Amino acid sequence: MKIKILMVTMFCLGLLSTTALAVNNSTGNRIWDANLQPSLNYSWTPLSYSGFYYDLDSGEGSEMLTIKLDSYSDRSIERDDLMYSTRPIETAFERREWGSFQIIGFMAERYFAGYSNNTAFTKQVSLIADGQLAKVLINDNDQKSLFTGSSLVLKEGYVLDITEIDLNGNKVFITLKKNDVQVDSTVIASNQDYIYKTRVGSTDDFPLIVVHLDNIFRGTETNAVFVKGIFQVSDSYISVNSGDRYGRMTVRTVSPEMITMSNPDVINLNAGRTIDIMGKLKFVVADDRVLRFAPVVDMKEPGTYELRGTVADGPFNWTSLNFEGFYYNIDEGIGTESLEVKALNGRTIPQDSLVYSTTAQQVSFEHNSWGKFEVIGFLAQKYFAGYPDNAFSNSVSMVAEGKLSKVLIDNDDKKSVYPGASLILEEDYLLEVKEVDLNGNKVRVSLTKNGNEVDTAILSSNTDYVYKTKLGTSDEVPQIIVHFDQIFRGRQYDAIFVQGVFQISEDYITLEGSDRFGRMEVSSISDTGISLKNRNSITLAKDNVVGIMGDISIKVADSDTLRYYPFVMATTPSTEQLSIEMPSTVIAGESVEIKVTSQGAAVEGAAVKFDNIQKGTTSNEGILTLTLSQTGKFKVTTEKEGYVSGTLDIEVISPEDATRKLEIEIIPENVYAGDVMTIAVKKAIGGEPMEGVSLYYDGNAIGITSNDGTLSYTPKDAGTHKIRAEINGFLPAELIFEVDAMENMFKYSDLAIEPAMVEQGKSVTISVNVSNAGTSAGEVQIELFLNGNKTDVQNILLEPGEEKTLKFTATGNQLGTIDVQIGDQKGTFEVIAKTPFVGIVATLFILVTVAAFRNRRNKE
Repeated sequence: MKIKILMVTMFCLGLLSTTALAVNNSTGNRIWDANLQPSLNYSWTPLSYSGFYYDLDSGEGSEMLTIKLDSYSDRSIERDDLMYSTRPIETAFERREWGSFQIIGFMAERYFAGYSNNTAFTKQVSLIADGQLAKVLINDNDQKSLFTGSSLVLKEGYVLDITEIDLNGNKVFITLKKNDVQVDSTVIASNQDYIYKTRVGSTDDFPLIVVHLDNIFRGTETNAVFVKGIFQVSDSYISVNSGDRYGRMTVRTVSPEMITMSNPDVINLNAGRTIDIMGKLKFVVADDRVLRFAPVVDMKEPGTYELRGTVADGPFNWTSLNFEGFYYNIDEGIGTESLEVKALNGRTIPQDSLVYSTTAQQVSFEHNSWGKFEVIGFLAQKYFAGYPDNAFSNSVSMVAEGKLSKVLIDNDDKKSVYPGASLILEEDYLLEVKEVDLNGNKVRVSLTKNGNEVDTAILSSNTDYVYKTKLGTSDEVPQIIVHFDQIFRGRQYDAIFVQGVFQISEDYITLEGSDRFGRMEVSSISDTGISLKNRNSITLAKDNVVGIMGDISIKVADSDTLRYYPFVMATTPSTEQLSIEMPSTVIAGESVEIKVTSQGAAVEGAAVKFDNIQKGTTSNEGILTLTLSQTGKFKVTTEKEGYVSGTLDIEVISPEDATRKLEIEIIPENVYAGDVMTIAVKKAIGGEPMEGVSLYYDGNAIGITSNDGTLSYTPKDAGTHKIRAEINGFLPAELIFEVDAMENMFKYSDLAIEPAMVEQGKSVTISVNVSNAGTSAGEVQIELFLNGNKTDVQNILLEPGEEKTLKFTATGNQLGTIDVQIGDQKGTFEVIAKTPFVGIVATLFILVTVAAFRNRRNKE
């Protein structure tokens, strides 16, 4: 009862006005940062966190999450110190004549809770009272025209068939089917609602589908039914009962008014971790000694997500702490953007009263020895802003020049490159390793763009290759930086090991005073930042979305009371990948057929672009036919909403070169060092195998092709390599490809932890299966991580195809949930406080004695 009362109290306090939010450090920001000394009893509400459901029109929110910490260095959330509560709220149907229904946010997802007394077409029916929640599938008020014999397609396999209209044109006979099986039929008159009721779980007579038939028309040639208003709830539901566990949380109470949850075990906020809390809700924790963390919603599922700022009802200032759409580096606690409404006259933001500011901030390179570079958020996107004084550059400020560029590559991955091969960069740059000197101390490299050499250099081990260029009016800007870690010269082969690559785009945006971005105008530019203001007044009309600049807009409530927030839309693309089927070499002046498919099926209406210039869209057979006149290399892209874009590199050649163009193919597609590969050479047009072609591997001759146009070769070294094909009368052809290392391909499976719960100080046994899926024997170091910290190591030697089970012993010294990881295998076990055995025995003795005494008194 104590937990429930506390949760209800906190929930009511958390949903106070946004004015209170602005001055209260116990809520209001998404980011909890110990450096800012927020309250140790902190709450995230629908007003401050976009992951929680909020009805802007009614001003009501459903969910609240409250955390209690003991200090600013406390990384342990003790039992019941993370409290979650949610309640159903009234939300209007899109068809206003139907009134409203109850919706509830649950674990950062939106669910249907029940029909209320405000629902026009049914009595009160509560799913949540039965411990059930379901998704709303359709809620619209669009007008649709249906004809006799046609169907209204609904969700989850339901179809409403228009079977027949009566002779007077007043009524219609309809049937409802699910997966082609009839489940209902009835006769409906004009301006009436069709309601399909069924049993959902333990809830009887539940209106699952509601359709308003607006008009029925019977003509001499055409009969039609006009639908205006559809509401459908899923017949699949989730059960929510007291004691149910979701992730790290347990349901404490369920009632028609509220669901409450709390953590039954300790949750550790370990640095650099993303912690599953419940459902799609997680905590992301900064990889820093300072405790800094925030709730996030898993957005892996394809779809469009709204990232909004704290809800305001007056002047307000949004930063990266309270507006999830702004750029923010949580590991370093760096955010650069702010948007402030400085004044309001009723619903009007006066001229120059909406101010956007962003400042350049220093962040670390992924290759830490390089130090830092400057970034800046602009229009809710991350840009490169400049370099401070460092080992490879004097201070460079792109911002001061009014120019911003995208960071294309920033990694610290280790890669091996061999003489004759190239390191593939972005924007068509290649860094080719020409040769290693005789002493193995230096290497000569060549940087090319689109096949044209733009720079050369000679480098030693443990040095940086830096390509500087002019970006706008900024001279000597390091555009590409590559760290050459080691150079190796052997008897049989040479190798260069690269660790650390950084590249910025040579395409930049330019900013000047008075430039306009949407409703905003640049008011100042300096070496430290950029400011924009609204050139004209902006009216926050109710039920309106106001575009501000770039992807940033403001949404205003459909209410007489002013409520509004800024937002951006983030899209997770569909996993349905578009594929392009067309020849890789095309003759100029001849028609070519381009086919777009997804998972083998033709895709209609897909846009086809050549170097970002749209050439047309595909037919219902997924085909677009073009005649290309311009020669050269092109990147073909196909796009369609709801699909992942597909790309293909092609070359358009002149008719004169058509008979002289060669094409190289490597078989198999994935090549491993030590395995035999087949190099096939054929005519690019027609595909005829080419005999007698001289082949060069990283510049070294390896033989000529046989009469079937192939040559077998065994690559020895992993890394990026280049094949070149030459024969008199034909144009030389080149192919850059990767050879993967045939290293011990170890796989992990079947992680087991016994027991799943132990007292503090007791041990658990952790076992995991390790197998060698490679083709060569190898030794691997198996590391055990507890809460992100390496605690034990075992070495194991496995032959190809061999599998062994390893066992570790771990002691549960820290209370709470312990994260376990070995390789890609993850699990948890719980550590609980020791049972006070003596105290329990004493308590039992007292209880037994009291019971005996009472029994004796009763007998007397």
